[in-house]
Amino acid sequence: MNNKFKVVITTFTAILVLSVSACTGSGGKSLNSAEALKEYLDKQPANSPDKPIRVTMSANAPMLPSIVAAINSAGKYVSLNLSGNALTTIPDNAFYDTSTKKGCTTLVAITIPNSVTSIGNNAFQNCTGLTSVVIPNSVTSIGGSAFLVCTSLTNVTIPNSVTSIGRSAFRGCSSLASVTIPNSVTSIEWVFDGCTGLKSVTIPNSVTSIGNVAFAGCTNLASIIIPDSVTSIGNSAFSQCKSLTSVTIPNSVTSIGSSAFYQCESLTSVTIPNSVTSIGEYAFRDCTSLTIVTTSAKVTGISDGTFYACTNLTSVTIPNSVTWIAVRAFFECTNLTKITIPASVTSIENGAFYGCNSLTSVKIEGKIVDFGYDAFSRLGDLRTKYLAGGIGTYTRPSGGNTWTKQ
Repeated sequence: MNNKFKVVITTFTAILVLSVSACTGSGGKSLNSAEALKEYLDKQPANSPDKPIRVTMSANAPMLPSIVAAINSAGKYVSLNLSGNALTTIPDNAFYDTSTKKGCTTLVAITIPNSVTSIGNNAFQNCTGLTSVVIPNSVTSIGGSAFLVCTSLTNVTIPNSVTSIGRSAFRGCSSLASVTIPNSVTSIEWVFDGCTGLKSVTIPNSVTSIGNVAFAGCTNLASIIIPDSVTSIGNSAFSQCKSLTSVTIPNSVTSIGSSAFYQCESLTSVTIPNSVTSIGEYAFRDCTSLTIVTTSAKVTGISDGTFYACTNLTSVTIPNSVTWIAVRAFFECTNLTKITIPASVTSIENGAFYGCNSLTSVKIEGKIVDFGYDAFSRLGDLRTKYLAGGIGTYTRPSGGNTWTKQ
């Protein structure tokens, strides 16, 4: 009786080992239907994300909702291999339930077959457990919000076959540490915003536009090299990249959008090349570590709030191409000590230098036709002296309220 009991135990143990091996091995269990998947997952013990149940499935697009339902129902962590079947697309919302706004949260890895040419909109949205995805060379497009808020995604390889990446495709992928953008992509817009763990980005020479909100809120991105192929930097492209200390803007860039570097509070210096003809409103607002700015000789105006509250800015060169300085252009630049207004400038709007309390030298080289009442507010009697004295250099002792024309 005891020997028979031992045989039963031994046999049961062997079966259990084989079962676990089938779950965690490289190939995993091969299944052909959502029903079989559900039955299989229900029989497996509770597991953890680092030990997912590995499953290989032959499925078509209509089967995917049932597969997702089976995974969600089981509550087990799954690594799903879809390779080897006739899928040509991962459809819109494939792993995302639009009614509940819930993704396939226990899906930790996905292998997409070589037959797939496109990944649809919201395909993996809110798949918060997804850590790894293999995108084959057959894929040419990644849809909008395809991997939106996949907060555990640490690794993704975008192949050179991909020519378009949709809006918010990787938005909020907070664990993504590095990204290499393939040389088939020409534009990046609303793609990696909110990727707070992103530390490095490789942008290829194929990219001609870094569009709106491309890397906004990438708070750990420390440096960025923009290739010579790029001609424009969009609105809020690098806004709130709070660790960004260095940025190289090439001579190919002609425009810098509004709030492009807003709240890049670690950025210390910026050289704006002569190719740039326009800088948008609040482009460098709240860049509180910025001390030196060299401005393009082709910029015709300094827009609203361009250097708003750049509290450590001590030196800025306004080129002779500038004809106007807009509202709050240098608002509260409290460490700016010296400024030269070239003769080309005919208009300085309200609040342009409001609160620049450390200014001790202001040089006016030409006649300013349109002079805002608060252009030099909180700077003693400078406005009165300038209007009376005209062109000249005005100085005051540090902290003083009385200006003297030199």
